Amino acid sequence: MLQKILISAKPWQKYMINIILHIIVCIATLTFLLSIAAFTIVRIDTPDYILVPLTTLLLTATSFMDAFLLGKVYKEKGAVIGVSVGFVFSCLITAISIYYGIFSFSSLYITKLCAVLRAGALGGIAGVNF
Repeated sequence: MLQKILISAKPWQKYMINIILHIIVCIATLTFLLSIAAFTIVRIDTPDYILVPLTTLLLTATSFMDAFLLGKVYKEKGAVIGVSVGFVFSCLITAISIYYGIFSFSSLYITKLCAVLRAGALGGIAGVNF
């Protein structure tokens, strides 16, 4: 069904459909990994100081995986694809933080954003090259 829509769609509509599908894949991957982490955290008595590095690690791993997969699909412009995936995750982090009222512009926030963007770029480059 998606193929029929893409065949009859205009170029800008195809571009928008691809963007929406990629954002959905990014959110689904992040939700899956965070669900596994939440299950593990609940089952094991995890100290509070582990949570921030754990979520940063999961965000960077998800950014790397999604950028790697998209780099494999497009086979070009891996760094741009990776940074855009990292940007989507950065927007998600910011939006969720603002929604829950815990947003604070600090060095930890900047470190997390840089890690997510860098992991996305590396994943995109690796996806194109391997």
